[in-house]
Amino acid sequence: MNKYCLFLITLALTVVVASCGSSASEDYYPKPMGYLRVEFPERTYSVYASDCPYSFDMPDYFSVIDKDSMCNKKDIFMERFNATLNLTYIPVDTNLNELLERSRQFVYEHSQFADAIEEEQILNSENKTYGIRYNIKGDAASPFQFYLTDSSDHFMRGALHFNVKPNYDSIRPSLDYILVDMDRMLSTVKWKSDSLQ
Repeated sequence: MNKYCLFLITLALTVVVASCGSSASEDYYPKPMGYLRVEFPERTYSVYASDCPYSFDMPDYFSVIDKDSMCNKKDIFMERFNATLNLTYIPVDTNLNELLERSRQFVYEHSQFADAIEEEQILNSENKTYGIRYNIKGDAASPFQFYLTDSSDHFMRGALHFNVKPNYDSIRPSLDYILVDMDRMLSTVKWKSDSLQ
């Protein structure tokens, strides 16, 4: 073996040995998968009131899109979060039990993708709003749904959707932020008794 080959082997071994040795402060740890940081808007509210038989407080980053002229269907778009709240209003006749059961079915259609479905009652006797809010945890298409009624004339149902492939971990910060505003909205719903139905 000539001196040139011996030199190359020694150099290669030196580089390998030097690259393997490191102090504790230089240990390499793989970085965990991360998500984009979301800048949250400052919360300011206004009352949503129209010719519809209800009103509520909503944050200024909500924009309401009418789906029909009868107040039955609205989309509330949250552009900053790429999310939409589908809102449905149905006047109550003798169909309240059917509406309640249909709402429950819509929620539990997500159970195959959900890790848990948490139900929380809404009882606001001052505004005559009663219902259930559903937090659907896991990679379900709709992580939040609710219904509200006065038990005699009005019924409202909502389902929140993020316009992305469901990934609960990535939407969680945005969802937590939006849920604060959803709670404000639900606690301020007021029915109009003289409305067109």
